[in-house]
Formats: sequence, structure tokens, C-alpha cells
Amino acid sequence: MNRRNTRALKLTSLGLVGFHFLAVVLHSAAHEVLKVKATPAQLAFIIPVIIVGPVVAGFVLLKFEKAGAALLLASMLGSFVFGLYYHFIADTIDHVAHVARLQPEFWSAMFRVTAYLLAASEAAGAVVAWMLTARRSQPFKEYATGTDF
Repeated sequence: MNRRNTRALKLTSLGLVGFHFLAVVLHSAAHEVLKVKATPAQLAFIIPVIIVGPVVAGFVLLKFEKAGAALLLASMLGSFVFGLYYHFIADTIDHVAHVARLQPEFWSAMFRVTAYLLAASEAAGAVVAWMLTARRSQPFKEYATGTDF
């Protein structure tokens, strides 16, 4: 993979981190308005893995590509599995089908839409992060000769 492809993957990763953060903010607001509260144990996962992890990974990715990509991969995979379970599988108040009956309707719809957007951004973020972690480092010769452009 050449530098241009790596740069594109990094920019895509950063865009997904920003999109994910916006979706988290809107989803959290819907949680608050609808009074769908997370347990302390869930918050112990949500705060470091779903909220902080991707943002920190984005900053680390700028300076330390492999470490940032690995952190992004772990946080996005963890977020995806957590959201998939609580929003789409587990029979809890956090399930999108249960939230669909809550009022106000606008925030119920916001909750459902952002649950899907979070799942999509987390899956995409994990794929892009995996692509960055799986790529081989370029040999010194390519850097020295500039043949990677």
C-alpha cells in the first residue's frame, strides 16, 4: 500500500471518528430525554470504549499510525458488539423496538436512527482500522527512492 492509500485510510478513519462522535452525542441526548438510563456497569464500558476510545485513537493515529489504528480497531469493535447486543438483540428498554413506543416521538426516532448510524460507523471504523493495522510497513528503499507515490 502506498502513502497515498495510507493517507486516504487515515482521513477516512478520522472522518468516521468525527461522525461516530456526533452520533454518540445525539444518541446520548435521546437516552437522556427518553429516560433510558445505562447502568453503572454499562457506563464503565460506554465512557472509555465508546466515547473516549475512538477520539483518543484518532489523535494517536496522527502520530503513531499502528498504535492509533489498533486502538481504533479495538474501540470500534467493542462499541459495535455492545451496541449490537443492547440495541438489537437483548430484550431491554435499550432495544430499538422498545424505544419506538416511547415519547416524545422525535427523540424516539432520533434514538433509533442514531443506533443504526452508530452500528454502521463502528463497523466501517473497524474495517478501516483493520486495513491500517494489517498493511505492511514500506521498506526503507521505497522511502529513499520515492517510488511509493
